[in-house]
Amino acid sequence: MAMRTGEEYLQSLRDGRKVYVGGELIEDLTTHPATRGYARAIADYYDLHLDPANRDVATFVDRYGDRQSMHWFLPRSKEDVARRRKYTDFLARHFKGGIFTRPPAGMNVVMFTQVDDPTPWYENSRFRNGHRDLSGNIERQWDEVTSKDLAISPMFLDVQYDRGRDDAMADTPMLKILEETDEGILVRGWKAIGTSVPFVNHLLIGNLWRPGQTPEQTIYALVPIATKGISVVARKSNAAPDADPYDRPLAVIGDELDAMVYFDDVLIPWSQVQHIGNPDHAKWYPQRQFDWVHLETQIRHCVHAELMVGLALLLTHSLGTSGNPMVQAQIAELIRFRETCRAFMIAAEETGFTTPGGLYKPNNIYVDFGRAHYLENQHRMVNLLIDFCGRGVVIQPTRAEMDDPYIGPKLADALRGAEISARDRIKIFRQISERFLTEWGSRHEMFEKFNGTPLYLINLLTMQRTEYQVDGPLTELAREVLGFGDTAELGRRAQEAEQASHYANVRYQPDYARGQDVQKGYMKGAAE
Repeated sequence: MAMRTGEEYLQSLRDGRKVYVGGELIEDLTTHPATRGYARAIADYYDLHLDPANRDVATFVDRYGDRQSMHWFLPRSKEDVARRRKYTDFLARHFKGGIFTRPPAGMNVVMFTQVDDPTPWYENSRFRNGHRDLSGNIERQWDEVTSKDLAISPMFLDVQYDRGRDDAMADTPMLKILEETDEGILVRGWKAIGTSVPFVNHLLIGNLWRPGQTPEQTIYALVPIATKGISVVARKSNAAPDADPYDRPLAVIGDELDAMVYFDDVLIPWSQVQHIGNPDHAKWYPQRQFDWVHLETQIRHCVHAELMVGLALLLTHSLGTSGNPMVQAQIAELIRFRETCRAFMIAAEETGFTTPGGLYKPNNIYVDFGRAHYLENQHRMVNLLIDFCGRGVVIQPTRAEMDDPYIGPKLADALRGAEISARDRIKIFRQISERFLTEWGSRHEMFEKFNGTPLYLINLLTMQRTEYQVDGPLTELAREVLGFGDTAELGRRAQEAEQASHYANVRYQPDYARGQDVQKGYMKGAAE
């Protein structure tokens, strides 16, 4: 086992993969203007782990005595979770406050739940053409990606369809099994979206269950992206590779492309298959994979919030408005936002639990509610920041104008701030504008909104996965205060309504899924 170098990563992208970006078929992702920036940023990411200065935060020694990148580190204690948090925080700060949301560390974690408890994946598979033994596949796949230090990207979302009728999903051109052969499964169709897909080595194919999903559409597998028949269709790049970094401080670095993928009669060998054929399994288990993704997201959100506070303090100081009581009250809101994000993260760690496979998993409820808090309040925090800017957020001379011998000195005199030069004050404005007001920045905001699951689904899944029923532990105090006696009839009526629903409900989840959720009892207070 060896950690990958940046150059080895770049070489791995020259494998004959078929990638369209904005309508153009890209021959070499490492040199094309639309893709080279991000490819090099991830190469830099790999080299970060090899820098001796980063050894303690970015690497660990595995059970074989080999040093590996922390993105493969499986936490088995609260201390291990804190160690991963410091690592994720380190990466977010390296990428200018988390501008790249899906480096390998943010995607490899999708396999944690599978590695932790692989048995349900093969035991619950259903086959059309004789039983196939999928046991051991997930373990072997994990050994492959960790030993080769590969980059993977999850693709679980499917094409949009008529959600007004349950049988519409069967008609969509989403990925499905055409045939089961002795060699593997022959598949055709689309996976709807994945982030940084053009830049990974393997696709982790899966489903986020929807009503009407068929057995043929239920597929989980790890597939090399250069497999014959796979086409990646990425959106137009918002990168500005030839811009001056002073004028475009973030877009010049590159763009984390989102993409669809089409499988044109692709044969996936049985050794690469993790699970097939059981929509009921898809209803319960795979969402638990994204708990680990949302934990990484929560850490990145804390860094985002800290950056907003820092920009606000520097900006208002440069404008001479920092002593204004109204401004101070608004900055306090930004600080409270940052501290609340941190509080959810710490609470998740402190009330975590041990999974069936021995991982220490932060409390999924606090992870979800923390992410929901960020999404519900982030727009208001950004608007505060933009309000502090005033017209300065749109009046931003370029470096060429500042360097111009005639107009440059006049601009420098007009735009200087309180104890800050015009050039440095413009840097603050440009950073805010690039992050929140450009096409490049808008894509970043849109990603956060729909990352893994949108806000409404975060809330829905919380209700589906925890003991929040009307006759459950969260109503015990209210029932005691009200003097309610036997709750059997209350529970019976509630269960009738729940059984009539298509959607997953905590009452009926299998034990293997329940084992991946925070355990019963934590809601009743510190005494338990």
